[in-house]
Amino acid sequence: MTRAGDDRVTGAAMHYRPSFTVLSIVLAACSGAPKEPPPVLSTKPAPPAEGTMDREIYDAIDFDADPCVDFYQFACGSWLEKTTLPADKASFTRSFSVIDERNRAMLRTVVEETATAPKGPEQEKLGAFWKACNDQASIDAAGITPITAEWSAVDGLKDKKSLMKLLGRWAMDGNNVLFDWYVDSDAKNPGLAILQVAQGGTGLPEPSYYTDEAKKAERDAYVAYLTKLLVLAGVSAEQAAKDAAATMAFETKLAAVQFKPEELGDATKSYNKLDKAGLQASTPGLSWDQWLAAIGTPALTQINVATPPFFPALDAELTKTDLPTLKAILKVKLLAASAADLAKPFADADFDFYGRTLYGQEQQEERWKQCLDKADGALGHVIAKAYVDRMFAGDSKDTAVDMIQRVEKAFEAGLPGLAWMDDDTRARAVEKVRAITNKIGYPGTWRTYAFEVSPTDHFGNMRRAAASNSGYWAAKAEKPVDPDTWFMNPHEVNAYYNPSQNEIAFPAGILQPPFFSAEAHKASNYGAMGMVMGHEITHGFDDEGRKYDGTGMMRDWWAPEAVEKFEAVTECVVKEYDAFEPLPGLHVNGELTLGENIADIGGARVAYRAYQAWAAEHGAEPEIAGFDGNQQFWLSFGQAWCTVASDQLVRVRVQTDPHSPPRYRINGPVVNLPEFAEAFQCKEGTPMKPATACEVW
Repeated sequence: MTRAGDDRVTGAAMHYRPSFTVLSIVLAACSGAPKEPPPVLSTKPAPPAEGTMDREIYDAIDFDADPCVDFYQFACGSWLEKTTLPADKASFTRSFSVIDERNRAMLRTVVEETATAPKGPEQEKLGAFWKACNDQASIDAAGITPITAEWSAVDGLKDKKSLMKLLGRWAMDGNNVLFDWYVDSDAKNPGLAILQVAQGGTGLPEPSYYTDEAKKAERDAYVAYLTKLLVLAGVSAEQAAKDAAATMAFETKLAAVQFKPEELGDATKSYNKLDKAGLQASTPGLSWDQWLAAIGTPALTQINVATPPFFPALDAELTKTDLPTLKAILKVKLLAASAADLAKPFADADFDFYGRTLYGQEQQEERWKQCLDKADGALGHVIAKAYVDRMFAGDSKDTAVDMIQRVEKAFEAGLPGLAWMDDDTRARAVEKVRAITNKIGYPGTWRTYAFEVSPTDHFGNMRRAAASNSGYWAAKAEKPVDPDTWFMNPHEVNAYYNPSQNEIAFPAGILQPPFFSAEAHKASNYGAMGMVMGHEITHGFDDEGRKYDGTGMMRDWWAPEAVEKFEAVTECVVKEYDAFEPLPGLHVNGELTLGENIADIGGARVAYRAYQAWAAEHGAEPEIAGFDGNQQFWLSFGQAWCTVASDQLVRVRVQTDPHSPPRYRINGPVVNLPEFAEAFQCKEGTPMKPATACEVW
């Protein structure tokens, strides 16, 4: 899977959205807000003591803003005013980014200590990987040579019959140049893992980038980027321009048949299981036997085609493309896929397009940060062990388990109040929420890594790591699902819900301040981390998650009248978010973001209910700077998403990301939650308490 909850930018084509939903930071410009006297504050309260978490909450607030007019501005305004977007970031968030930077500084120390004095073979591999990655001189000296053998293999293609064998070998090396693949549960037989193939082959964020006149500058920059890579590789300027143009034309044909971002998460459209003979019959020019043998799974019989229109179109386009042109395209695609790990001129060109042009990141991160990210992908569990020992000890896990159980109970307790849901469907919903499996902190079994690592061959290490990871997943196909499998490393600052297993994972990386601390006020924990927990639970019942039952099987388990009423109430959410405008003329896509918006609204509501239930048991918490526990909850909820970002990244995310921009991940939910209006004494008719609201969960 791709890393979703991250503010770091790398080159990325549009990929198939996995079946599970990830909590991702999403990015928006932060404009000013009306300065009206807040209704709950007659005077600015005295600040808490310096150096405390309470003071951090206080210092982020814009006391001149009105929480009933723009709660995001009230909760985050002072932080936004004081925070400058770092030059090496396209976005920076008060929660995710702060935790991530703190984690990386600690992990750098761990990895450097390991490189100096490794303990055991896995730490030796980590140390060797670190040395090779940071040896820029050796990487630069290698130039283009790490891929010359594969370029020669392209030159050696006599005809198109052996193309799939080559593509399969590249896929094992992590280079999915024409289409993507992964292994996931069979949606209608969730105990079995099966191979899935999906659209790919394009280097721009989503299909409209290939046709929209407003995106011509990005298209031109992309062609210029591909041309530059080829010239750096020794191709003449004239031939490079010709090959880059041919690649762009080929990708444009593929983009025309790709699912749009809002279609990628559609569980029904994405389930098209075929036997191998059926897949072969639908794409007669693609030798799937060759490809399956190349990825080490020649005996597989079942494949799910996640984006069915794509593969016949790919087959037809390959048939129409003459062999010399196809060879040129393959070389371009491999070069672009490899650029970030080649010599500095190639890596710089890759960053200039994806980082600077597309996402607005002014400069690359320091080399040690890049290498830590690469080590994370290659040897993640080796790093994670050290992280868990240092950063997730004591009562952290027990406290998190208690929280998630309380939030689940709060979700269940809200079901009887849903007027649109019939009793039979409600009873099955109760069964589903009670069946959720929670993964907290880290897996019960750590991954091991059998590939060789050289202290002098960075590119080779990256390819061997990719091949090892590809083999790890390919070996799971057509076997029972391993319930201990995690789709994120334990130190990632993120979380996910996996509908095909009805499970939620909360890595140790996100269970950190300011999201979570065993010592923090419960209001702060429930407002930030509790909302994340409620968000992931609600994903089991959003527009896509509701299609899976408590066992993880995709089937119709709702009464037809409940489905009809659910779709009516969710249409309210679509229209509401369609109206949000993060940049002038740029509106949120309510259809694309529907599932995440439902989860945000429901997550905030059930987390608040869980906090109030806790307070009823344990008594009210002390005030912070005049704010009671209920208000502290909402402040913590809002401040978790305070974000500064480049306009370029905002535009890309609005068009491709299923999450709404941060301002609307806060203001969107609170306008639909009377609990917020009550806590901050908002009068009906104010922006945060409109006369009508959307209620789903």
